[in-house]
Amino acid sequence: MKQIITITLLLLFISCKTDSKKPVVEKSVKTEEVKKELIFPDDFLGIYKGNLVNTTSNGLEDIPMEFHLLATTDSLKYDYKIFYGTEREERAYTLIQTGNKNIYELDENNGIILPVAQSRNTLFSTYEVAGNLINNSEVFYEDRMDFMITMSSLENKEETGESAGYKVNSYPILVMQQATLFKQTD
Repeated sequence: MKQIITITLLLLFISCKTDSKKPVVEKSVKTEEVKKELIFPDDFLGIYKGNLVNTTSNGLEDIPMEFHLLATTDSLKYDYKIFYGTEREERAYTLIQTGNKNIYELDENNGIILPVAQSRNTLFSTYEVAGNLINNSEVFYEDRMDFMITMSSLENKEETGESAGYKVNSYPILVMQQATLFKQTD
């Protein structure tokens, strides 16, 4: 009888014993630094270099390209320069902030001023030159920028149909220019 009581007490003791492992309490500590939001244009000032790929019906052409976005003495104006080719053909423009933080003007410094929209560190513009429709976008990242231009002839307009009472036209792309330019750290 004494054995039965001992075995019963032993089983009771074992079944009442709690798990010695304590639950692990995980701390929600973020090891990554919180990245600061980059502000256009000031956080993207610098010189960017790379190659422009020009695509036409004649094929591909690879052209050295350089882009400068630099501060000036006027806090609302920025030097905006593009250099093409090994000859470094320069296009010197001025990017001007307007009263609207999402609208800029690109002054070509020859009497032509183009409106430029800015959203999420990307510049967008559309304009017509000599019967051609040109779409331009420039996307800025911390270490690089993507430069893209498409050109369509307004004369090559194709009527593609009508939907919901709206006439739809398309403009086949004749030229595409794309470049990823890397920010220089010199």
